[in-house]
Amino acid sequence: MRQALIIPLLILAGLAVFGLIHRPPAPAPYSYISGASPALQAAQAYLLPVSAPSYAPIRDTTVADPVLDADVALLVHLDSGRVLFDKNADAQVPIASLTKLLSALVAEDLFDRAEVVTIASGSVRVDGERQTLYLDERLTVNDLVGMMLVESSNDAAYALADYAKARGIDFVGRMNAKAAYLGMENCHFTDPAGLDDTAYCTADDLLRLVRAALRTAPQLWPIMSAPSLTVHSADGRFVHEVKSTDELIGKVANIVGGKTGNTDGAGGCLILVVKSPTNDDTLVSIVLGSRQRFLDTETLLAWAQSAYRWQ
Repeated sequence: MRQALIIPLLILAGLAVFGLIHRPPAPAPYSYISGASPALQAAQAYLLPVSAPSYAPIRDTTVADPVLDADVALLVHLDSGRVLFDKNADAQVPIASLTKLLSALVAEDLFDRAEVVTIASGSVRVDGERQTLYLDERLTVNDLVGMMLVESSNDAAYALADYAKARGIDFVGRMNAKAAYLGMENCHFTDPAGLDDTAYCTADDLLRLVRAALRTAPQLWPIMSAPSLTVHSADGRFVHEVKSTDELIGKVANIVGGKTGNTDGAGGCLILVVKSPTNDDTLVSIVLGSRQRFLDTETLLAWAQSAYRWQ
C-alpha cells in the first residue's frame, strides 16, 4: 500500500520540477514608436518592448504657462518623449528656412560630402535679394551644406538641388519622399530653401525631423551650433565668411544646434536643441510664426526650468 502511494507522488514531483524549468518567460511591457501613424502605433503596442518608465521631469502646476508671441510652439523633453509645452503643434503652417534641415538630410543621402559642385546661374541670388554664391565657383557638398545651415544660404540650397538635377534626380521629390519615410504626414515641400510659403509642415512633424537628424546625421549638429564658418571655394577664387543667423548661439548655454527661418508668410521660425543646465537631458524647442522667435525660445527654455522638477 505504501509503495502504491509513493510512485504517484514521485511522478507529481517530477512534473512540478519540469514545469519550473520550462516555464515560458513573462511578457515584457510594450509601447509604440514615436512618430508612427495611429494605426501603426496600435499594432506596435503589441510588438516593441520598452525600458522602465521615467517620471521626471515633474510639472509644478503652480507655475503658469508661458506667454508667447508665436502662433505655434512646442517644447519636448527628448529623453522621455514628454511634451512640456504645446501651442497648436499640429497646425499646418509655412516653416521658411527650417526646410533646409530636411534638405541637408537629403543631401547626406544623395552625395559624398567631398564632391565638388560648380555653381550654375540658377543657384545665384535665387531670392532676388541676397547673393551668397558666385557663378562658376566650385564648392564641396560639405561647404554648401554648412553655408545652408549656418547663414541659411538660399543659393546653397538651390545649388544642391541643381547638382541633383544634373544627375537626373528630383531633389524636392526626394525631400517629400524623405519626409514621408520619417512619418512627417502633415508636411509638403515645394523648394529646397523654404522660400515658397505655400509649402507647410507642423511642429509635431518637425520634431520627427529633429529626431531623425540627431540619430542619423550627428555630424550636422556641430555645424548648426557654430557661430561662424570660413569657406574657401575649391578653385581658390573666393573666400566666404559665414555668420550664423541664430542670435542665441553664444547667448544660451549648452546649445546642441539650431536652425532659423523667416519669410513674410511664415514669420519668424526657430528650432533649437539644448542640453538642460541641471542635467544631461535634451530639450527641443520649436517656434513658428513669431515676431520675436529668439525671445520666445528663451522664454520657453527658462519656463521649463522653473515649471518642472528635473530630479
